[in-house]
Amino acid sequence: MEVNIDTGRAALVIVLTILGVILINLAIFAMVRGKSTTGQIDLLRKVTKQARNPWEIEDNKLKDLSELVKQFKHDPNQDGLAPGSEKDKQGDKQDG
Repeated sequence: MEVNIDTGRAALVIVLTILGVILINLAIFAMVRGKSTTGQIDLLRKVTKQARNPWEIEDNKLKDLSELVKQFKHDPNQDGLAPGSEKDKQGDKQDG
């Protein structure tokens, strides 16, 4: 039985892990040396919140987009600019 290992991906994982450890250690060092603990605590709270749900911002934007699409599907003529509407025809006359 032969095991194939993608050395490029393995190296990437190793480098990212080492980089993460270094960044965490630098953050801890900065907290120990720094005098403003309130700002550092807030920073750590934000980092842990982001780590728990790294795509929270994108998820919220997708949720908003989903709601807009539902509204549009429910009433596509709500702005009066649907193809074939009177306002759309007036816009075509002004354009051409």
